[in-house]
Amino acid sequence: MSCISYFGGKSSKVFLEFINKNIPKEGIKTYLEPFSGSMATYMDDDSLKFDKVIYNDKNRHQVNLMYCCSKPEEFIQHLEKFQSSILNTNETDAQKKWDFYKGIYQKFTKNSFLDDTNFEIGDFKRACMYAFLITSSFSSVYPRGGGFSGYKKDKDRLKLDVLIDKLKKNKYTSKLQSITQFSNIDFEELIKQNDAEDTYMYLDPPYYKYDEKTGEDDAKRLFWYGADAENVFGPASHRRLLELIKTTKSRWSLSYYYFPLLEELLPKDKYIWLQKEVFRSSAQGGNNHETKNKDQEKGVELLILNYDPETGKKL
Repeated sequence: MSCISYFGGKSSKVFLEFINKNIPKEGIKTYLEPFSGSMATYMDDDSLKFDKVIYNDKNRHQVNLMYCCSKPEEFIQHLEKFQSSILNTNETDAQKKWDFYKGIYQKFTKNSFLDDTNFEIGDFKRACMYAFLITSSFSSVYPRGGGFSGYKKDKDRLKLDVLIDKLKKNKYTSKLQSITQFSNIDFEELIKQNDAEDTYMYLDPPYYKYDEKTGEDDAKRLFWYGADAENVFGPASHRRLLELIKTTKSRWSLSYYYFPLLEELLPKDKYIWLQKEVFRSSAQGGNNHETKNKDQEKGVELLILNYDPETGKKL
């Protein structure tokens, strides 16, 4: 599941077998994910090795966290100081500890912390607080979209400790340090900067939640990714992405759930369409979502390629 979970991440063995086995390696020098999140597709596959690896996400706090994770010795020091100060409590009762940590979570999801993105990548102090928030959010949803679930009462353990353990064991250090660029820019700018015949892109954008009755995307799920009213990856953004990748020199694979615009712009007679039915627990959203008590949903994951997965050659 990479060094840290993130909503919509492709970290299970099912996704590794579905997505990664189709990633071309021959002739590829640059690997990039415009919507990186946890970057699990790259992080959990040791066979993926390229000259240039680019991490990018619109959520600057997430980019900052991943960068800081690539410097584990320094980051661990900051995290331990964070634990002994802000997260320090004399409470011994499990429920009171839960309430204490939940209070911190609610304070920093309601104040200006997540809104303030005026900082340089490599800010370890900010990364500590964001690491606590994202590990504490139900299903690793963007903290304002998920309820608190960051403390295991039965084990007397914060979920943040899982990240710290991974950092101490250097479980993902080599993969993190193989990332040559950490970016926080719009996907279109990133793609245009790096589009080339020797570039491969794995595209995993916020999914279009297609309503069969209205034919529209209500964009409610986008709150779980960190989108707000002024920065919604809605229908216009989906079209902008699809129109753009049709023109690229790069080879790419694209993950989505089905909606009609996909078939209109990326027709099945011109692109390779693969699909797999999978359980996605994160599809149920956070504690604040109306479906939280329903059974796990099955979704049909699509993987659309502009190259032949057998030969790796572009169509």
